[in-house]
Amino acid sequence: MKRLITLISFALIGLATTLNAQSKKGDKLPGYIIDNSGKKISGQIILSDWANNQVQIKFIKRGSGKKETYKPTQLKAYSYEETVADCVGKTEKRWVHYETRKADRPSRLFGPTTVFMHKEVSEGHYSLFCFYVEIRNNVKNPYEYSFFIEDDKGNFTKVNDENFKTISSKLFKDYTALKSKIGEKDFKLKNLDRMVSDYNYWKVKKHDPTEYRVAMKE
Repeated sequence: MKRLITLISFALIGLATTLNAQSKKGDKLPGYIIDNSGKKISGQIILSDWANNQVQIKFIKRGSGKKETYKPTQLKAYSYEETVADCVGKTEKRWVHYETRKADRPSRLFGPTTVFMHKEVSEGHYSLFCFYVEIRNNVKNPYEYSFFIEDDKGNFTKVNDENFKTISSKLFKDYTALKSKIGEKDFKLKNLDRMVSDYNYWKVKKHDPTEYRVAMKE
């Protein structure tokens, strides 16, 4: 009973602190790019829409007013810092990261399959990437998305609605408390970022695998 109350408390805390981005298309945000040699260059990232952020990025180098456009084949990664707000209006800043990866399809019609992918979870055994595909004939839902999970050996696995239970059960098999919850409420595809974070937390802490714990910020 005590464990159940603890989990409910964490869920309520998470709900109360849900963050929403305040940035929008066209905003110039502090950030940096990492070129193919590994060099980090600071400046400003100019935001676009979800699909175009994956195809190219517009960047203004610090100390220069010149706008430059980069494609995924030209960079290893880029990041920007945005302001987010919780449900009560409290704001904070967070970094958003994209890395160059190979997708299984273009993010927009006739586009490249080598793209900048949004890296949602970057610390631990698994990294989680979110990939958006533009659906031009659907006004209400203009994007569909899937996830890619990358392990610490570089294996890259797509996770979508069709294979979610099969793939996640395999990836999380040694953390039995998590595996047993897959498919339940709050343990579906849309919750994969938290599940990956919780698995990574268990992988480091090595607590009882039959006991589910929410990843805590250090």
